Order: sequence, then structure tokens, then C-alpha cells
Amino acid sequence: MKNLIWRLCFIGTVVGLAGFGRPTPASAQESSGPGDRIERLERQVHELAQRQEQFLQRFGSQLERQERMAKPSPENIRPPLPLQGAPLTGPQSPHGVKAAKGLHDALGLLFLIGIFCNILLAIWIFTDIRKRGEGSGIFVAMALVAGIPAALIYSLTRIGDKKT
Repeated sequence: MKNLIWRLCFIGTVVGLAGFGRPTPASAQESSGPGDRIERLERQVHELAQRQEQFLQRFGSQLERQERMAKPSPENIRPPLPLQGAPLTGPQSPHGVKAAKGLHDALGLLFLIGIFCNILLAIWIFTDIRKRGEGSGIFVAMALVAGIPAALIYSLTRIGDKKT
């Protein structure tokens, strides 16, 4: 909203200065007479013609440089494009791209599920340690990092603690 207000203020200022400001030099010279105006227009046309000639000379020299550089050399040769009727294979084909995207999405989902399981196992180990009043907090850290193997080790030590 602030950005819109600033834009409107800027536009209003420009319109106000353009419409109600001092007369521009072109409008001030118009009152001097039609002969002066024609001379001024002729000077402007002459300046524009000179600028156009300079531009064309620069553009022509750039084209010559590009033509010299475009001569076939081993660096400028592109590999041939596949024919229109030939099916694409490999990672360039639309099916290959879709398959790679699907595999990427599936691996990302498995990674998130693994992190979620590690967090749930760490919560289970933490609550079990608090409930029993014995154990080490190292198993919580191990469950966050290693996941299921750490939970198995904790459960084995817990079973061993119950029998003694």
C-alpha cells in the first residue's frame, strides 16, 4: 500500500511540475517567430542525421567483427541437433525428465519420513527414561542421529536392566 502511495505522489509531482512549472526552453523560443523555429528544427534534423551516421558506422564495424568471428572453427561448431522424427532417449527425453523428477520427489519424501521417525523414537526413549527414572540421555541423541539401530540398542539395554 505504501509503495502505491509513493508512486501516486511521484506521478502527481511530475504532472504538476510539467503542467504548472516554468515554460520550457522550446516553448519560450516559439514566441520569437516562425523563421527561428524553422532554423532550430533544421539544426535538430542535421544533428539527428549526424548521430544516425555515427550509429550506422559503429553498427557496421560491429557486424564486420561478428562476421570475422563467425567463421567456422572447432570452437564455433555445434553438435548436430536430433531429427524431428527421431525419439529422444536419456535425460533429454520428456519421459526421462518426468521420471527423474518423480524419483527426486520420492527420495525427498522418504528423507522427511526418516527424520520424523527419528524424532518419534527419540521422544519415546526420552519419555521411557523419565518414566523409569534411570538410563542415559545419550540414547536420545543416538536416536536422533541413528534412528532405528539406536532404538534397538536402547531396548536391548532396557531388557537387560529388567532381568537384573
